[in-house]
Amino acid sequence: MATLVLGSINTQNAANFAPHWGQDLAFFHQLVHSAANGGAWASPLILEPQGFLEMVHTHLILPVVVGAYTLVPGQSTLLWLHSGFAALTLWPAIRLGEAVGNKRYGLMAALAVLAFGPFQAVATADFRPLVLFVPGILGVFAAARTNRMWAALAWAAVALLGRQEAAYLIAASGLTLLLVPWGGNRKRLGLALLGIGLASLGIWTVLKPQMFFHFNPGAGMSLPDNPELWTARGEFGLRLLGSGWAVAAFSPAALLAGLPVIGGMLTSGHEWHRLVGPGAHHHAFWLPFVLASGIAGAARIPSGKGPLLLIVFGAICFPWAGPRQGPVQLRTLTEMIPADARAAADYDTIHMVAGREVLWNVDQLTMKDRPVHWKKAWPIPLTQIDWLIMPADHSLHARARDWRVMGAQNQHVLLQRAAAGDGQTGRPSPTSSP
Repeated sequence: MATLVLGSINTQNAANFAPHWGQDLAFFHQLVHSAANGGAWASPLILEPQGFLEMVHTHLILPVVVGAYTLVPGQSTLLWLHSGFAALTLWPAIRLGEAVGNKRYGLMAALAVLAFGPFQAVATADFRPLVLFVPGILGVFAAARTNRMWAALAWAAVALLGRQEAAYLIAASGLTLLLVPWGGNRKRLGLALLGIGLASLGIWTVLKPQMFFHFNPGAGMSLPDNPELWTARGEFGLRLLGSGWAVAAFSPAALLAGLPVIGGMLTSGHEWHRLVGPGAHHHAFWLPFVLASGIAGAARIPSGKGPLLLIVFGAICFPWAGPRQGPVQLRTLTEMIPADARAAADYDTIHMVAGREVLWNVDQLTMKDRPVHWKKAWPIPLTQIDWLIMPADHSLHARARDWRVMGAQNQHVLLQRAAAGDGQTGRPSPTSSP
């Protein structure tokens, strides 16, 4: 049921031209589409090293995603999978609730997670494999509470499927379980998790020519000098305290394990506090630690009122995820672009035309500086594109003066290369002049 609700919101927002970040949704769609059709496990759209292991992020769950996409092609497959991955979080939430309370407590713990705005934001953040951090790390702490070694290792594997940063999240969790009480015979389990985390980190360091962590606890403590950023983070912190999840302090083991994440987030310039927009998925880094300690800490509130506190205050302190409306009028333009045409689109429309052999962002076509990892021709030749959809005042018009205007809507224009011959694919005909 949670997958149906969250997935419906996720797919509807994308269809309504209101994803969290259309550029990265298009990138993932391009990558999966290419792999599913026998091409490279990469997409030039991201402008970074190409290849499954060569890209700065590696998502081990992608073979499963590609398999699902092969059976049911379409962007909605990615969006449903993302929300389904997030909904997995309810399983360890119930198990941890039962471990610290009873079956009723477990169900209420799951409801508290569902009512929590940051969780909803992550669960509807387009397609981001790192969402698996949330069920994976929460599952580790749920299994550790009852000393279930194999369950803890399985949940650690789930987290590792999301992205390489899971390695240090697991290592921090294992170290904390070695040092801080959390029920059960946790030390043996903590040692195993610490070993897996450190081994994974070492393997990734050797295998990946370019390692990149969005929140890197080893990068030093340099706080951003941006008063507006800190004001927004302060407001978010107050909402978090008011949501009831501050009860996590009553059972702080998981919170302590999350300190490297918190340190990395505070020293980052990312606007991770937002629930809507490009950074909404960043909450997946801290969420599992707060959820684990919060569920366990709420059990210490007398009369069994803890989970009710989380449900009520968590529901009112953050806005709920829901359907959003974007510039849907642009659909009349995106639907005119043939499915196999080489296209470039802007941030409003790029996710709607993804899933083809060639796709660029129109802003990439006007970038002056060559990206650090880019080895091919730069700037990207306009001859690689047959259709353009972009704002009417975009600077790219200077390079596309002889292109045909095929439509205009909502301050956007759709252009077709003047040399396109057959009117179907948008590709030049064999007899057309270059």
